[in-house]
Amino acid sequence: MNIKKIALASAALALVACNDDSPAVTAAPKAAITASSTDNQKFAYMLGAQFGGQSAKNIPASMGEEVNVDGLVQGILDNEKTLGDTAQKLQLPTDSLRSLNDRLYAKSRQRAQSIQPDSATMASFNGDYAKVSAYMDSIVKTLPMNPADPASGNPMTITNESSENLKMSYLLGLQFDSQFIQIRARLDIDMPADYFILGVRESFANVKDSTFVMQLPKDSLEAVGKRLSEVETEKREAARKKFEEEEAKLKAEVAGLKGDTLANGMPKLMNYNVKVTGITNKNTDLASYAGKPLFVFYFSSTCGHCQHAAPQIFEIAKSFSAKGLTTVAVASGGNNKSGIRKFMDNAKWDDVMNVVWDESRQFGELYSDGYVPKVYLVNPDGTYKLYAAFESEKETLKTEIAALLDGKKVEWNPEPAKFDIQEAPAAAPAAAPAKKAGK
Repeated sequence: MNIKKIALASAALALVACNDDSPAVTAAPKAAITASSTDNQKFAYMLGAQFGGQSAKNIPASMGEEVNVDGLVQGILDNEKTLGDTAQKLQLPTDSLRSLNDRLYAKSRQRAQSIQPDSATMASFNGDYAKVSAYMDSIVKTLPMNPADPASGNPMTITNESSENLKMSYLLGLQFDSQFIQIRARLDIDMPADYFILGVRESFANVKDSTFVMQLPKDSLEAVGKRLSEVETEKREAARKKFEEEEAKLKAEVAGLKGDTLANGMPKLMNYNVKVTGITNKNTDLASYAGKPLFVFYFSSTCGHCQHAAPQIFEIAKSFSAKGLTTVAVASGGNNKSGIRKFMDNAKWDDVMNVVWDESRQFGELYSDGYVPKVYLVNPDGTYKLYAAFESEKETLKTEIAALLDGKKVEWNPEPAKFDIQEAPAAAPAAAPAKKAGK
């Protein structure tokens, strides 16, 4: 199982993961590979070995800076602690980490540019990329390499006053662990972080001293990696099967909710029996909103366009609330409660916004094409209009909300659904009979 190289330019945006089910590490790792070690422990060790080898070989080559393994491990430990305790903070603030990441990226880019052959040298290789690679490797060996701060194997305190080397190593540990967390979450495997750290330390030591014997030799690591790849394939197949079963179940559920349809295939009426999970209330469906002029905002908490629209949606809802408009925001099924509440907090919504979660995905299946944000204006009789492009339609939306509250129904006559059907080529005309010779 190959792990892609770290992209320093983007990793700072995902320093802290949020899988609350992952194990937290609160002390120095006490792990060992023995005959009774589980596959999950070996998987974690193998992944740590890959990340550790990268930190000891690839990172110094690209940065011109050796990695302090203690600082690296401290980053892993601190990132793990944040999983079990939301109040836990990293030793460096986010703005310092972003600034550090930017400096490291610039340094790495400058170093990469310095090893590129000039046009004349490149032409002399005549397209032989093996020679290009060998040339670049030879240049790398001539570049200065800053040694890492001494390592002691002890826990570390990292501050803004620490050396650039320690801060770099700490940031790499945060980034490595974020990737490890993502792998754990994707495969839904409880791989212990202390074995991951053990693999990091031992592979790091092996790169520094080839006589160092790791607890799992190279052939065993390859076998463990192959088993993990097989597990991933099995998990992926199981997830695919589960998704197909859930989709079939969902389509069966909404078939009875759809009713008469519009020209574009969407339901003619807003069905208030659609299941929802209340966020600001205890609603289990939309029944409490029936029979009212209704403003619906369908969003995802992870959607940038939704985040931009949310304050504007709130202002519209607030300005018409006293005149009788009810507003409900429906979070898409792919969200979770904590993400929805964070979205609400960032948008500074108050009690004007009734918020529910489309956990069953019924609303999205009936009234959306999978894209967000979307806005709906619903008449008291359940007929509605969809505004698929909020930014360009918001002034029209405001005008039609005012008209709705004055007793005028909003009208929507969508175009029929378009299908991309290729016409068969016209048949070639029949050939004229050949003239006989001499005619």
